[in-house]
Amino acid sequence: MPWLDEVREMLPSIRNKVYLNNASTGPVPKPVADTTKKLIDYRAEYGDPWDHALDRIMELKKRYAGFIGASKEEVAYAPGVTYAFLVILSSLDLDRDSNIVVSEHNFPTSLAMAKAMERRGLVKEVRVVRDRGGYTEFSDYEKLVDENTSLAIVDYVGWLSGYIEDLKALSDLVHSKGGLVISDMFHAIGVMPVDVKKLGVDIAFTGSYKWLMSIYGAAMIYVSKDILTRIEPRYMGWLSIDDSVFQRRQRGEDEFQRPFNALNYRYPEDASRFELGTPALTAFTALDESLKFLIKYDAPGKYQGHTKKIADYLAEALIDNGYQLYSHIERHSPITTFKHKNPQETTGKLLKEGIEVSARPGLIRVSPHFYNTKDEIQHLINTLKKIDKQ
Repeated sequence: MPWLDEVREMLPSIRNKVYLNNASTGPVPKPVADTTKKLIDYRAEYGDPWDHALDRIMELKKRYAGFIGASKEEVAYAPGVTYAFLVILSSLDLDRDSNIVVSEHNFPTSLAMAKAMERRGLVKEVRVVRDRGGYTEFSDYEKLVDENTSLAIVDYVGWLSGYIEDLKALSDLVHSKGGLVISDMFHAIGVMPVDVKKLGVDIAFTGSYKWLMSIYGAAMIYVSKDILTRIEPRYMGWLSIDDSVFQRRQRGEDEFQRPFNALNYRYPEDASRFELGTPALTAFTALDESLKFLIKYDAPGKYQGHTKKIADYLAEALIDNGYQLYSHIERHSPITTFKHKNPQETTGKLLKEGIEVSARPGLIRVSPHFYNTKDEIQHLINTLKKIDKQ
């Protein structure tokens, strides 16, 4: 069976519709659903699967590290990307006279957090690189980043336009001024090849339920070993100390044989210092299974030869049929967005025709993944034209 047919056979939710909304949530593969159900059934029938789940989370961290070009010591888990931002930003010791540079293309989370830091006097100023119509200009970063820039927070892929930022050039620029780079990679990891070392970022986050095709409730943190031990968490939990159950388990010790010396804790040497509390075992077990699925079928490796070609075909077809792209024609990810006067009404009509995409303010966002096909894109275009003629 060809790889594409095999992948699609394991995605029950797409059998009766054209699903092009991966930037909102990805379909859950059957192996992920089966693993999740098995864990819950075990809990209901036999009790707590604690030991098994802890082992899966340790496997997940190793697997995820390899997936993004990092070491397992540089990755940690979090219950969501927003929480990941919170634990990292609250731990950075930034100069109160410094500035933070952000992109207007960022998802609202990081923009709101940066402004909150400014309002509380934790930094002097938030500088915003403005949208140029679906993209940013690197020269705008060059104008805003200076010797007082302590931090640049820039999403690798814009959530509305799908614009792919030049993170390597940005990292080089910010580092030359003495600052750090944080990137939300929620709309890149899982569908595009990502190597955090080559991109040069210091810190990166992603979540489980979009392009990684898992369930809600899991996120991953990357912190470069070059800065890891310089960041001391502002707040601690029972799993962020150097003698946690994870640390003991890795050393082959009984997890609860000795008391935890929480009053005289030390920070772990690895990124587990940012893991505050007990993880959602089901969510992280599911994420490990979805990573195995994506690795088995080499989803990021199929980006250039398959997924990008589908997205490019979509963009060209939209232009050929008179639609105005909001996405940048040369630097858009699989996220392809176009302007529309009635996005909510039109996406509703598309859904009735068995095609799922997203309505955003004044825009329709289409986001194919590696399991989608050119025929599905053509069906979308044909149906969209029919609806717009009504």
